[in-house]
Amino acid sequence: MKSKKAFMLGAAMAASCFVSAFALAEQYPHLAAQAASPAVKQALKNGAKIKANKATAALKQQLLSGAQLKAPVVGVKAIADSVVEDNSAPARVTQVQKATAQQATAVQATLVQGCEQTLDVNSLYTINGVQTGDLLCYHFNLPQKARINVLLVNQTAGTDMSLSLFQDDGQGNPLPLGTSNNPGTGDESLGGVVPAGDYYWFMEANAAVQGSSFQFGVAVDTNLDAFEPNDTPDTAFQLPDTLNYINGNADSLDDVDYFDFTAVRGQSVGIALTADTSSGSTRNKWILERFDGTQWVTVGANVVSTSVPSPGIGGVVKVRVRPNQHPNEPWSATGKYNLSFGSNPRVNSPDVKGEANVLRIPYSASNVGYGYMTTQAYRNLSWTMGLSDSTGAPLVGLHPIVYLDQHIDPATGKIVYKAYSAATDSAGQAAGTINVGTCSGDFQTTFVDYSQGYNNTWRTDFNYGVWRMEVLEYPGIGVGGDNTEFVSFGHLCKQTLLSSTKS
Repeated sequence: MKSKKAFMLGAAMAASCFVSAFALAEQYPHLAAQAASPAVKQALKNGAKIKANKATAALKQQLLSGAQLKAPVVGVKAIADSVVEDNSAPARVTQVQKATAQQATAVQATLVQGCEQTLDVNSLYTINGVQTGDLLCYHFNLPQKARINVLLVNQTAGTDMSLSLFQDDGQGNPLPLGTSNNPGTGDESLGGVVPAGDYYWFMEANAAVQGSSFQFGVAVDTNLDAFEPNDTPDTAFQLPDTLNYINGNADSLDDVDYFDFTAVRGQSVGIALTADTSSGSTRNKWILERFDGTQWVTVGANVVSTSVPSPGIGGVVKVRVRPNQHPNEPWSATGKYNLSFGSNPRVNSPDVKGEANVLRIPYSASNVGYGYMTTQAYRNLSWTMGLSDSTGAPLVGLHPIVYLDQHIDPATGKIVYKAYSAATDSAGQAAGTINVGTCSGDFQTTFVDYSQGYNNTWRTDFNYGVWRMEVLEYPGIGVGGDNTEFVSFGHLCKQTLLSSTKS
């Protein structure tokens, strides 16, 4: 339903727009005039024919007066009242002067008469019988942030409509987001990413003849990631000083996601892209590119990760991710990617070990099972890992992971890992303890331990397992990999002293 707040459209627009150097300015979305996509038009379902909701002459005059009073301010860009042509421009910065209570009451009354009808999104409505000079106004609501394409299409011969969109800022102030005003019967279209809120179509008949009609609607796509809008280099998402782990998507084949990272200490920068397999995506569905200062260079799909040497203190590294439009890798709106981008991580002193007082099976007695067991434990394994950037600054809030299969089935030899993780603290350190419990033992071995002048003969029942360490936020680092996949592990189930003789 339409917002119940007084939408002080005419009075606020009639007021001058200004930006004060001593006041905080806000940034609002900026919609780009663009060609109407046939695919978007076809995706809209047919809505009912609706009555022309004509705004009053008073409201129209207030709009016109507001437009005439607006003037650019030195040093800033005022929101345009004409066709928006630059779809790469950043959001305009403006502050709207508040209307008086008397003005607000008068404008609210005229607004209710002209804009009270709320229409559904993703529907194409038809209006007949338009006359020259008519100003039509309708409302729609977005419950969440979305990419929208506002359309005015299929104008009959002799019709020339313009299309504008306004947003209620939540306090009753109208914010002009853009205007499309192509000559004649050309389609009008405005597109961009906007927040949840109340929005108003304003459509003016520059020219019309008897029987003039047109269709209009708004296509809404809520399949956005948390970093939109970041579709151009100028609107690139500015990442904080850490190793960032981004889960993103593309809401169309033309959606390109831009990200910037500033190396505040001059640290080297790490970049990696993997597919979010839980979304049904694969790495080949995405293209990762880095700006080398003059052009965008592709980071190959077979490259697990790459690093950029120090760009200098305060240097900026730029990357972008876009869908792969190869016919063998069809795009899907549900597919997602994971981008690792930021301080290049350095692994410090990774370690997994058993209890200090464990009687380890020596190498000479490891001729059963799968071979020698590098790590051995009786009931508990402790692990640690540190992470820092190339300057030694700790990386906080990252997640080292220990993957452990403490008991490989001797019949199949299949490895089934269980993951154990913890976040790095303010010193960049993570640690944990894994209770491996009791066991009966698939294997048994006998060996002699020389201790305090005695030859002690022990029989040990044990299981064989493996472990490796990784970092959730950055592939290809840790312990274990392509050359040595894992570290062997022995779970000591039972140790029996068979004999003890003085040496």
